[in-house]
Amino acid sequence: MLASRACDDTLKLWDLRMFKSPIFVAKDLFSRYNTTDCMFSPDDTMVVTGQSLNKGAQNGKMLFYNSTTFDVVNQISVTNSHVIKTLWHPKLNQVFVGCGNGIVKVYYDPKKSMRGAKLCVVKTHTKQKHIEIMSTQQIITPHALPLFRQDRPKSVRKQMEKDRLDPVKSRRPDLPITSGQGGRVASSGGTLSSYVIRNLGLSKRIEDDQDPREAILKYAKIAEEKPYWIAPAYKRTQPRTIFQTDDQDGGLSNKRQKQ
Repeated sequence: MLASRACDDTLKLWDLRMFKSPIFVAKDLFSRYNTTDCMFSPDDTMVVTGQSLNKGAQNGKMLFYNSTTFDVVNQISVTNSHVIKTLWHPKLNQVFVGCGNGIVKVYYDPKKSMRGAKLCVVKTHTKQKHIEIMSTQQIITPHALPLFRQDRPKSVRKQMEKDRLDPVKSRRPDLPITSGQGGRVASSGGTLSSYVIRNLGLSKRIEDDQDPREAILKYAKIAEEKPYWIAPAYKRTQPRTIFQTDDQDGGLSNKRQKQ
């Protein structure tokens, strides 16, 4: 079978075995362009063609003919211009229509069509971000009091130089201590560990020249009167304190020497 679309406003269906005359002829199909074509559907059951916009008509049409009886199965009003090209994609199962006003339309079935235009339909439109800008006019009053006088807008370079002098905006670190000796570390102790402990609040001022033996012996009397760690642990198993004597210590040392 062969379908032809001519400028004589006809659509013809031919049998290649009898090519002298067409089998079916559809007339009054206005065609303004010689590139107006026709095509078979993927299953060869229909013939599709486009119709140009005739004088007095409002919309160009796309017509579907039954290839067996050549009856009009369906017609679709496409746009207010000429319908020139038609393409029925066999895999996507979608019909693409090219119009005279530069528009290309795609027709698809939500259930039978695959991918193609369906991928675009699923996508949601991104919302445009609206930015509101409020501009205020500056009133220059040269004779106003300093309290009510407004600063004139400065350049970016001058504003950066002004911010550089501001310790808060420039994030200036703490300046070193000029008075005394040793700086900040010496104010809390002579070592870095004492300085850290002092700042964390874990201890009071630590003197580096303090004798550790004297610091421990200060709590000897309190430990004898109110034992807290060792004595309560042996209260049941060993209520009486037993210490090692010097003789036992000497005997152990002699055994080690003999070995």
